[in-house]
Formats: sequence, structure tokens, C-alpha cells
Amino acid sequence: MDFVKQLQSPTLSFLIGGMVIAALDSQLQIPESICKIIIFMLLTKINLTGGIAIRNSNLTEMILPALFSVTLGILVVFIARYTLAKLPKVKM
Repeated sequence: MDFVKQLQSPTLSFLIGGMVIAALDSQLQIPESICKIIIFMLLTKINLTGGIAIRNSNLTEMILPALFSVTLGILVVFIARYTLAKLPKVKM
């Protein structure tokens, strides 16, 4: 049931809609001011949702996943840096 709720969220709807429009090579142009408002609203919603989730959670249970995420992120950057640098048309 939680999965169905997430599919109905405006954030995911905007994301999927944008992906479909881009995949169809649409010439849709959104005015800059409307684009800024949409971005502001989406980022605000994501930050509020994340903040509320962090406030309601146990911080000691989040330490290990947070450290793993940071370590994995750093590892991915180093792997990509040293593997992509060997490709002929990639400039670093």
C-alpha cells in the first residue's frame, strides 16, 4: 500500500512526466519563472519530508547506514575517476 501512495506523490509525478516528455523529444518549453517555482516547491517538499523522517527516527540506528552511504559515495567517485580517465575521449 505504501508503494501505491508513493506513486501518487506529486514529486514522482513530475519526475516521471519530465522523463516521458524528454523521451518523446517534445518541444515543450516552460517559462523560467514557472520552472523556478516548481523546483522550489519540489525541493521544499523533499526537504520537509526528509526532516520530518529524521526527527521521528532513532539517530543511533541511522549512523551505520549513513557511514556506509558516505563510504560508498566516495568509493564510486574514485572508481569512476580512475576508470573513466582511461577512456580515450574523456578529459579529466
